[in-house]
Amino acid sequence: MANLSLEEMHLQLAVAFGQGTGTITVSPAALAFALKESAGLIERAREDWRASRYAFTDLVRRMGQISATLAIVDGKAEIAEEHVKRGLDTVANVCPCKG
Repeated sequence: MANLSLEEMHLQLAVAFGQGTGTITVSPAALAFALKESAGLIERAREDWRASRYAFTDLVRRMGQISATLAIVDGKAEIAEEHVKRGLDTVANVCPCKG
């Protein structure tokens, strides 16, 4: 598998994140924040997508789960930027591509 374009990778990551969130929606601001804040991690993973794709997409899926759980705990029906930030902080600590 060749490395994906950045747009293709964003779509793959959106699918993984969505698998984690289940039926809880995500605010547009939260999605924009996630892409902006994780741009460096995404680029490092993209450098060798063949090797990193399974672990990285699993971390993104787990970030979706964590973000959704945080929204539920806060009594919200939509994932907000604060939930994504906390979810990203959690998975970034175990990401092998954090540099």
